[in-house]
Amino acid sequence: MTRPSFDDLGLATARLWASRSADSKVQVGACILDRHHRVVGVGYNGRAAGEPNERESLDQGHSGFIHAEVNALLAANWNGEGHTLYVTHEPCATCARLIVNSRRVGRVAFASPYSETSRVQSGLPSGAEILRSAGIEVQHVG
Repeated sequence: MTRPSFDDLGLATARLWASRSADSKVQVGACILDRHHRVVGVGYNGRAAGEPNERESLDQGHSGFIHAEVNALLAANWNGEGHTLYVTHEPCATCARLIVNSRRVGRVAFASPYSETSRVQSGLPSGAEILRSAGIEVQHVG
């Protein structure tokens, strides 16, 4: 019998939470595991509590949804440091900066690459590059 790795479990959990999203364009899920591989936070992209669960715009960056990573960071019941954040899509630049400022995440593993068109066109760093520059390990584990 082959047991799933903790990376497999973290990503599977993120994908499960992504299924809660009402976003018609892209459903994103996130799961935070502590250094003992216990779930300490989960999230998906959605509107603020009480708001209509609909996209405001189909334009990139203007959905009106709170990103999955932010919701997972807000919900986390932190247990020390050295957490791994699993996310279905590579974090955007804003989420990357919030992950850095959490000061609890040492590794980010994502399944699908994501590029912010305006940042690419301007030559600005991607979310993964921001994380790496801050000393956070980043892995595309597709």
